[in-house]
Amino acid sequence: MHEFRMIEDLHKLQNQISNLWDPFVGNGGSAYPALNIRKGADEISITALVPGIQPESLDITVSGNQLRLSGEVGSDLPKEKTGPVRVERFHGKFQRSLELPAEVDPEKTTAEFKNGILTLTLPIRENVKPRKIQIQTK
Repeated sequence: MHEFRMIEDLHKLQNQISNLWDPFVGNGGSAYPALNIRKGADEISITALVPGIQPESLDITVSGNQLRLSGEVGSDLPKEKTGPVRVERFHGKFQRSLELPAEVDPEKTTAEFKNGILTLTLPIRENVKPRKIQIQTK
């Protein structure tokens, strides 16, 4: 095994372990892809950094309050051995599953991809939004 390939394998293992503990991998986490998550009153917005990936190789699944993002990042490493190679960028298959802070409507969810950034807009289901109760007086 190439010595720099070990670093990449350790990075993949770290990603898998990170996903076990905290689905949002806060401040400085290293799960792939890196995500920013924002919960508003009506929707949850997620941006994912996925440079070098083709949008058609992404698979996004939403069910209730669960999100699964998977795909494959191709490798641009040379095929022939030309001496030591340093590999720091992630490549290969990935899967990231997380629990969202609210139940969302998968039928109204949208995904946009531009310049290596995936933006998901997940509307919160109406039946789980807080409702103001009117007090009736007699």
